[in-house]
Amino acid sequence: MKNLALKIENLGKKYFIGQGPENNGYITLREKIYRSTSSFFKNVSNVFKGNPIIVGNKIEEFWALKNINFEIKEGEVVGIIGHNGSGKSTLLKLLSRITTPTTGKINLYGRAASLLEVGTGFHPELTGRENIYLNGSILGESMKEINKKFDAIVDFAGVEKFLDTPVKRYSSGMYVRLAFAIPAHLEPDILIIDEVLAVGDMDFQKKCIEKMESSTKEGRTVLFVSHNLPLVSTFCKKSILLERGKKIKEGITSEVLSFYQK
Repeated sequence: MKNLALKIENLGKKYFIGQGPENNGYITLREKIYRSTSSFFKNVSNVFKGNPIIVGNKIEEFWALKNINFEIKEGEVVGIIGHNGSGKSTLLKLLSRITTPTTGKINLYGRAASLLEVGTGFHPELTGRENIYLNGSILGESMKEINKKFDAIVDFAGVEKFLDTPVKRYSSGMYVRLAFAIPAHLEPDILIIDEVLAVGDMDFQKKCIEKMESSTKEGRTVLFVSHNLPLVSTFCKKSILLERGKKIKEGITSEVLSFYQK
């Protein structure tokens, strides 16, 4: 029986939405300056007191995620699907420790790496070579292990000619190729991928899928968010459907996609 790679219990994320007075959309320059100044000192006070920061005169709660529960086993490839605003990106940010949950617990059994958006984790002033070592260190790899995988990472990303160029000069496609190649070859236990692969061309997407499939055969776990339903259907045996911050359905991908499309 496979061990757990990830367990989510009663996970929720709440935000506060501020609303200002209507006033027909017009305010004087003096009033704007006054509001900005008073709002700044009020927000500073709220930070020290641990209160929510209020923008405007009214505040309301918004649950981006609420009461989310699921388990994923080692070696599973799980698709996360849903309309825009369903909570997919919020879920991945919580799993990646970019933000903290309001309620519930996240149990990760192993080392996780995330690919959430173009250039995440890269330092723009550093070269491709330097960012490989930087990201490898963040993933907990030793210099010896990074050196061992270095050539494979560069070859997969296809950025050899630009290896000593600052990544701020890279195209979005080059960013994505290198950003994917690093965690894919340094082999974290759990790989979390957002829609970012859509930036790459078809050949690169095919390479990514083949690499992820080989990783799962070695016991690694993949969470994959995409609006490309045929890709989810091909790559993911299990899927989770989110809608307005709640888990609507979980199970075999074909059944979840059929429910979603209806």
